[in-house]
Order: sequence, then C-alpha cells, then structure tokens
Amino acid sequence: MKVFKLAKLSIQNPRLAAYKAEISIRNGLTARWDYYLRKGFASPPACICIKLTNACNLRCVMCGQPREGHQQGDAKYAPIEFFRHKVTVEDYKKMIDEVASFRPNIYLWGGEPFMYKEILELVRHIKSRKMTCQINTNGLYLRKNAVEIVNSGLDDLIISIDGPPEVHDQVRGLPGTFALVEKGIQAIHEEKKKKGIRKPVIRVRGTISPENFPYIHSLVGIAKRLGADSLNFNWTWFTTKQTGTAHQQMMKKLFDTEAVSWIPYEMDVIMDPEKRTKFDGIRRELLKLQNDVADLPISMSPYIKPDQVESYYTNITNTFGSDKCFSVWIKSYILPNGDVTPCPDFPDYITGNILQERFMDIWDGERYRKWRMELKKRKLFPICYRCCDLFLSNIHFM
Repeated sequence: MKVFKLAKLSIQNPRLAAYKAEISIRNGLTARWDYYLRKGFASPPACICIKLTNACNLRCVMCGQPREGHQQGDAKYAPIEFFRHKVTVEDYKKMIDEVASFRPNIYLWGGEPFMYKEILELVRHIKSRKMTCQINTNGLYLRKNAVEIVNSGLDDLIISIDGPPEVHDQVRGLPGTFALVEKGIQAIHEEKKKKGIRKPVIRVRGTISPENFPYIHSLVGIAKRLGADSLNFNWTWFTTKQTGTAHQQMMKKLFDTEAVSWIPYEMDVIMDPEKRTKFDGIRRELLKLQNDVADLPISMSPYIKPDQVESYYTNITNTFGSDKCFSVWIKSYILPNGDVTPCPDFPDYITGNILQERFMDIWDGERYRKWRMELKKRKLFPICYRCCDLFLSNIHFM
C-alpha cells in the first residue's frame, strides 16, 4: 500500500519524484563521501532554499521567527528594516542562471513568500532553466494568484494547516484563515482541471505542537477533503535555555559570532505541567495515524513513535537516530538581504552574500568549509538537536 501511494505521487510529477530520489542518493552516498573525505568541500548543492522575505501576514503561536509589531526587548523583535530586506528578482535570476548547469531544486519560503511580489516571475524563470521549484506558504494568497501559479509551471505547493478550522485559526493567530486557505486550494484545483495538468502537486504540512496535539489525526481527513496529494507532519522545532546558551558560547569561541537567534525558540516543555498533560492525547493520535489506511502518502519528520513523545519534548539530546547532519553538504539558504547561511532557523553565521560574490564561490569558500569541518568534529552543534534539516533527511512514510 505504501509503495502504491508513493508511485501514484511520482506519476503526478515525475521531475519532482526524480529530485526526491536524487536527495535520497545524496543523503546515502554523495554527501557521505563529501563528509568523510573532502575536508569541508562539497559537491554542488541538490537544493537551494531562498527566503524571499522576512515579512509575514500571520502570527503563528509556535513560530520563532521575528514578527512585525513586537516591542524592542521582546524575543521576537526586529527593526522595521529587517522586514524590508529584499533582493531584486533580477539578482535572483542571475544566481539561478549561475547554478542552472547542475539544476538544483529551488525552494522558496519566508516569512510568507507570496509577500514578495515578483515570486511567480521568479518561478517562471526557474522553470525556464529546467529546474524543479517548490513554494512553502500559509496559503492566504492562493486564491488571488491561482491562475498565475498554475501557469508558472510550479512543481510543488506546500501549504501549512494545523487542524480543523477553529484550531488552525487559533494557531495562526487570525480568524478566518482556514476558510481562505480552503478557497485557495479549491481555486488551484479548478485551474489545474481547466488546463488538464497535474502540477503543482499540493502537499498539506501540519506542524505538531502542544497547541494542536488532540487534532493531529483529523488532518488526514482534512487533507483528503481538500484534495491534497500528500500529507506531511513536522514536529515543533525548539530549543532550551541550557542548550541555547551552550550553543551561544560555542559560536563565540569557534566563529567569533554573537549567536542569539535561538532565544525566540526557547521552550522548556518539561517545566510546563499543562503541556505535559497533553502527551497522552498525542500518543493516541499517533496510534490512529499508524493504523490509518487512507489512500494518501503520509510522512513524518522526525518519525516519533507514540512512546517517544515525552522524550522528544523533555530530552532534547535524543535525536532519534539522526546523530550526524549532512544537510550542509546538500543544501544552502539565501536570506532576504542576499546573505548565505548553512542554518535556516538560526542564521547567525554568514558565509557570503550573493550580491557581492558568485554563489558557488560562497558554497565552497573558506567560511562554509570551516562550518562543515567544525560540525563534523562535533557531529552536531547544540542547536542542532531540534533542527528541521537534521530530521528532514530522515523522513518516514506511515
């Protein structure tokens, strides 16, 4: 059944399936070759992730990114200029042209990426250079842009949904968001049907957090009703004060960098009795997922068994078998001001800027190599224990 579901998804978008297969090969072979033998150098990246904007139109309760409206001194505060950082679409196109020869997947995200007005112009250029392209969005701009999205050739549309309407709206911090997302997905389906094409693949992504513990299994029915092609669960990314402080001290010693981006992600769940009472509820939800026979590919990153939930939240050094990070040998992140970083959620260490240097010179430059070698010495940095990239290379299909 599992193989049938994945085969069906592959038929819908063969190029995207080929990219996923390539990532599996990179994780299993090429990245390990680079990791062990190439002294910080890496093969051309399989994926380049462009954070188009820091701005966002929602205030999700589990998100640690800085958000507009917070006062100075608040953990999520950033100056207004931070939300106005922008690389021109022409500069992005130059970078895309530079890397086109090895055809990496291009992953567009934010903030909310559709707040970057030229996003679909960029997608069209990426597709003209024969690369796969993904967008990760909160879905509020889908209805408005449905025709252009489908016409752009976009391969993969990843849409965040956290549960039934009332739960989703509460987590996202704005009433009516679920209804807007639903209408947007419907508009995409209608446009695809009108044109007789299968792209973009529509994937629902649910973030598992204490705020939606009792509603996780309901996302299976929601995803099917919305006509999603697959459903992916991510667990909350977070850190603890002890771990964050250890990382901050290490970054100062090794890289002479003031690493403070972990602070908004601090969540000492073990100290929160109210959240701990919800662990039994999420165990029951995970058992339902394990036993679900829905005709829908369902994946989880990291794969947490029902009896491991409490350990995930209270034993941060338990990485569930992911004891090394190969991500910085496989993918790279570009921030909204053009800075390049190996670490998306904690981007304190900058390896270069695409407005000043060629991307590939940065990718195998001295600063990137230093990061890789120091990471290899330690297997993981303290901040890595609950990082999305550590676990995304070890996705488990239910």
